[in-house]
Amino acid sequence: MRLLMTIFGPVTGVGFIIAIFWQWRRLTHERKVFLTAIDRSAMGLWAGLIGGVGSAIVVSLISIGAGLLLPASVLLSLTLLSIVALLLSGLGYAPWWLALAGIVAAPLARWQHWPVTAPSEWAWRLLALIAIVWLINALLLAVIDPPIDVPTIKMGKRGAKIAVYDHRQFYWLPLVMPVSGGMLAALPWWPTLAIGATHFSLIGLPLMLGAALRTKKQLPKHVLRRWAWQYLAAGGVTLLAAIAAWVTPDFAQTWLLILAGSGIILGLVNALTTRGGINYVSQTGTGVRIVAVQPQTPAAKMGLLAGDVVLQCNQLAVHNSAQLYAAIQLHPTYCRLRVSGLDGEIRLCETAIYEGAPHELGMITFAEELE
Repeated sequence: MRLLMTIFGPVTGVGFIIAIFWQWRRLTHERKVFLTAIDRSAMGLWAGLIGGVGSAIVVSLISIGAGLLLPASVLLSLTLLSIVALLLSGLGYAPWWLALAGIVAAPLARWQHWPVTAPSEWAWRLLALIAIVWLINALLLAVIDPPIDVPTIKMGKRGAKIAVYDHRQFYWLPLVMPVSGGMLAALPWWPTLAIGATHFSLIGLPLMLGAALRTKKQLPKHVLRRWAWQYLAAGGVTLLAAIAAWVTPDFAQTWLLILAGSGIILGLVNALTTRGGINYVSQTGTGVRIVAVQPQTPAAKMGLLAGDVVLQCNQLAVHNSAQLYAAIQLHPTYCRLRVSGLDGEIRLCETAIYEGAPHELGMITFAEELE
């Protein structure tokens, strides 16, 4: 019971509140701007819960089995950094900040009047934990990140409307970690374990992984694919650094500084990747630009994507949404589109037995925006 109380701690509370807030904010924004919710499901919340808990079981078993005993000050620094990062998630979110836990732990221990444990005893363990968590984040972003992007319509520099996309996906990671030292072990009401002469306790360490970003010149899926590779590389390098820190404990403080610097560099690389790109999703006169595609609709089944330009509908050229509406109404039982992707590739998409406008088809265009 005490272990569960630490798992469902302030990080979990703040994380759930923020995740639900962004879900509500997304639906409200889409209904206001496009008169409909693009994705009404709570797939992002379920993915964050199922993917996070499954990953937490794996990380917890590795941490306990490998003896990644960390001082309470280190675990507390991870908790505080998590809360700060979640509160600032409106500006962006990425778990590079985990790397700062080592340099925050010592002053935090002095502030709490705890015994300051020498970094040589735990530096390699912290590096190993962060490496594993970064690798898990890469896996989650690559495998179980729902494509729920929130478009916002803005005016571009050349006078044309462009779509700017926000993507937020959080994963709740309720870790169970071994905590070293006699602080908790000395408490008569806290359960303790022992391996030989080493006494330790188990404590909950809920973390939040995932990504929150805004893109202008590319779709979020392209950024997330690169982020996954970046966290995979960072996790692999940090794992090698953990081995080096284990072999050279006298340089533990140096390894912690290197870890913090690496985390900051990783965060900067994330930001530069997000700001990159060359293709705006902009309004065009050569066709009808698709801003978003509603899931589980005929448009989604046809393979239409955000950023596509519909050039022809039922063999009729279309240059604006009104012409697209009219072309669909001429053949209410069949829809065949000639589409140009953001990469310039031309492809044909079709569906049978359909009646209605593009909005009902599942395409969200600039025409759906409130003037």
